[in-house]
Amino acid sequence: MEKPKAPKFVPSPALKKKRDDFETLKSSVEQMREDIKKKRETKLRERAREQVCYWMDTVVVPFLEGIADSFNEPLLEGVKRLIREKKNPFRPKKDWNRTQETQFVLNSFLNSPQTKMLQILAKPFLKAKLDWVHKEASWVREEILKEEYPQLYEAIMETEGGQEWLDQLITDLMKKLRPLAR
Repeated sequence: MEKPKAPKFVPSPALKKKRDDFETLKSSVEQMREDIKKKRETKLRERAREQVCYWMDTVVVPFLEGIADSFNEPLLEGVKRLIREKKNPFRPKKDWNRTQETQFVLNSFLNSPQTKMLQILAKPFLKAKLDWVHKEASWVREEILKEEYPQLYEAIMETEGGQEWLDQLITDLMKKLRPLAR
């Protein structure tokens, strides 16, 4: 004997409309979340850009200019020389060691009252893992350096080994600044 079949459920138009409204609301909320996430990322990128430019203007470029001056060369020629000779101010090399001078310049910069606010803003950035720094090195190079410092970017990128040198310089700077994050 066959069991009687249950009647097929047919939602009322009102229920169908509520389900459609719920799906529309659900997709709207998801879209809003994505928009908020994008805005947050954009703001973080803008803040990071400002910080990188500040560090470039107040520490990195003046320090590289000082090294270039010691070679009696303009900044761009001095940077090209550093790249060709595989010299990094954060790493000692036989017959060339600027690590103490580099540390002195960084300490002087970090102890100045103008940098205290920057240090507070930079702590989360500095706490990031070095893997993140390696990942973001291309962003710093291709977005910030290329747009904000085009001549320096060209000098670095046109010199053989320049990209690797810059990535290493960024990584080494982050390692030196890491104690700030504590």
